[in-house]
Amino acid sequence: MTHFTHDDPRTPITIISGFLGAGKTTLLNHILTAPHGLKIAVLVNDFGAINIDASLVVSVEGDTISLSNGCICCTIRDDLMQATLDVLAREIPPEYIIIETSGVSDPVAVANSFMLPTLKRRVRIDSILVVVDSENFRSMDDDLYARALNQLDVADLIVLNKVDLAGVEVVAALRKHIEAAFPYARILEAEHARIPLALALGVGRFDAARLTREADDIHVHEAGGEGHDHEHDHGKVFDTWTWQTDQPASYAGLQLVFDGLPRTIYRAKGMLYLADYPDQKVILQMVGKRAALSFAGKWPDGEQPRTQVVMIASHGGMDVESLRAAFDGALVQV
Repeated sequence: MTHFTHDDPRTPITIISGFLGAGKTTLLNHILTAPHGLKIAVLVNDFGAINIDASLVVSVEGDTISLSNGCICCTIRDDLMQATLDVLAREIPPEYIIIETSGVSDPVAVANSFMLPTLKRRVRIDSILVVVDSENFRSMDDDLYARALNQLDVADLIVLNKVDLAGVEVVAALRKHIEAAFPYARILEAEHARIPLALALGVGRFDAARLTREADDIHVHEAGGEGHDHEHDHGKVFDTWTWQTDQPASYAGLQLVFDGLPRTIYRAKGMLYLADYPDQKVILQMVGKRAALSFAGKWPDGEQPRTQVVMIASHGGMDVESLRAAFDGALVQV
């Protein structure tokens, strides 16, 4: 886990990378048309590739399309920094920004742009998400393949897309190859780039029920729960698990737990009651391998301090009993 910040007023950014044809635009369309109700600014290189549902369009003003679900879609043109500053200066600024990089862009260079003083005070990188064409990734020529590997090297979450076209054996071999090359990567399999929005967005307001609902129509169920007897399509099923306690936890103990989470756990979000800072409500955000903690003020008078953490993983990707034992081991006896 990273160092603490106070309740962070900066606008979070997700950078979506991946080569042409991998499914970045499909993922963007999924976000743009979802009924999430968030004020999201999506910065794209090419409007023409985006297939926005006309019924969602409220207005078109120059390089900006406003949608009824709270999104705005803007073209980057030549200057990403200026495009970002422009959306932040809007009368109603976005709660979240998503950047679609070009197919051959280096996401590190894009992320570094937001480390410059002009923007660092205004925005923060929430996650870097790289989409991979599972069917064609291993057949790229050497130069493009090397660039693709560079993209994966910085990814917080790698989405193996088009698993339905590639087939089980090809996907299994590709996953094994990527896991060996990038041992800390969180790898998610998908069809048509449909992933739970909770994995693409890390908006700071914590609501355990909302985190589960954000999975949209992709089947999500409680890990270790009863009464689930479903046919599960390949790459479409995710498990959630919630850990709750009124006992304070040790920051160092929780850090060990989160550092040791399996790669099959993609997302964790919640509020923490820490013995190290007993008066402070602490918010946890983890997407892929990137985690952050922030102070969100003191616990309100009369409210019992508590910890509530929700996780999303691949189906079968959480050993609930081991997780519960690990989290319980981080508790401080009072």
